[in-house]
Amino acid sequence: MTQETRRPLDSIDRIREYFAASPVPYRFISATNFNLMGLHEWVAHWLNVNLVDCYDGAHPQVRLVADDRSRDFTSLEEINRHLLEHGLAGEGSPQGEKSDAPAPQALFLFFDESIEEACRRMGVRIALPPNRLVREIDSKIVTTELGDQAGVPSVPNRLAKIGSFAELRRVAAQAGLGERWVVQTAYGDSGKTTFFIDNEVDYLKVARKLSAEAQVKVMRRVNCRGTAIEACATRWGTFVGPLLTELIGDPGLTPYPGGWCGNELYPEAFPAAIRQQAQEKTEALGRALYQRGYRGYFEVDYLIDRDTGELYLGELNPRITGISAMTNLSDFSARTVPLFLFHLLEYDDGVDLTLDVEAFNRAMLAQGAQGIAAQMILKHTEEPLQMITAAPVSGVYRMEANGGLKLERPGYDRRAALGADEAFILRILTAGEYAYKGADLAILFVNQVIGNDAGRLGPTGLKWLAGLKGLFGFRALDARERALLARVRTPSISKSGPAR
Repeated sequence: MTQETRRPLDSIDRIREYFAASPVPYRFISATNFNLMGLHEWVAHWLNVNLVDCYDGAHPQVRLVADDRSRDFTSLEEINRHLLEHGLAGEGSPQGEKSDAPAPQALFLFFDESIEEACRRMGVRIALPPNRLVREIDSKIVTTELGDQAGVPSVPNRLAKIGSFAELRRVAAQAGLGERWVVQTAYGDSGKTTFFIDNEVDYLKVARKLSAEAQVKVMRRVNCRGTAIEACATRWGTFVGPLLTELIGDPGLTPYPGGWCGNELYPEAFPAAIRQQAQEKTEALGRALYQRGYRGYFEVDYLIDRDTGELYLGELNPRITGISAMTNLSDFSARTVPLFLFHLLEYDDGVDLTLDVEAFNRAMLAQGAQGIAAQMILKHTEEPLQMITAAPVSGVYRMEANGGLKLERPGYDRRAALGADEAFILRILTAGEYAYKGADLAILFVNQVIGNDAGRLGPTGLKWLAGLKGLFGFRALDARERALLARVRTPSISKSGPAR
């Protein structure tokens, strides 16, 4: 590292200049580049190493790794290991070899011990906290305890072993949790391991899953509104992003009643007091995480109790997430820098950041929600496996008078579609592929408010959804195809991966 690059970074302009000239090769290794779209515009040697060809080979900073169909992928970790071993071969300096070139910096949504070992062997540095720490903090049980320690309470709850409906009622009664509950297991997708239980019939539907857990989180059911916010815990302090709304369980977008399916960012979404509370609570969580050794990017879901106005901790996701694109492609980031650059600086030992963290967060609080932006995540909601016969290309679309979406130009730049009647579509699955229940089909970014107070799509959102669905075609499988397909291997992008 030269003396020039060791100079303190004391302004937004200096941060921009630093990454524009950085020789470090950053590699985002994931099924698609969705979560960190647009980072290549800020970081000189950024490359997305992907499995899914969302852009039909047209993205200059996407390196595709072929799936030779020789094995079944059962997790994103397995996909990422395949991408690492085949997409970064020869880039690092293997163990025992010295090199003056900077080591490649690998970034993942999900990784495990085998990926950590492979990176050590290949001479690739993972610019993330250790997997064991990520896994520990990822537990909803640990999140609850961490929040309590940081002074950021969850919805009234009790952590307990539940083996019967009678036991659930007893635990809830002792804790004063009422007669209707939300029960979560320690790990997993909120749409698949968050259960709404009103009676014994509801309990029996999920009894096996709950009884298999050492502990579950039993929460009082509150009339709440979901929110989401990202932040970055660093040695200089915690940088906090803008507060977003959440779309949860919209049946037109997802087959999962509690499943995340979109977000919005606009000034009128929340009162100023709620935004300030969310920022202060997130800063407190960032400090608590850093004290535990966790460094870098994280996301928090808060729940606003509509009856009392109380802001509760919902979940904490120690990773890049499904709102990362919204955060880093926001108008505020375009004027300043993406929040994720502070994560990269935290893992860069050669810099000293002297930018005022408190001033940055004040500016984010005042300006972070300017403009209107939204995203909806379209999953395949039908039960039978189907063949996709038509799919959109990724790019800029315009809504026509009849509600249909017309392609203006293919591309990979979400911010090329900023008009009120424009959308950017990121296609995931394409014609000739199989769509199964829960498969991610496409993400649509628009510049209008698409939700309602219930966290579902409103009239404007439903119009955009109809236009997006109109670009896809499906057919049923014939008997021969059904016989050949014992399982389908399609990567999923949920907010925190296939298990959440």
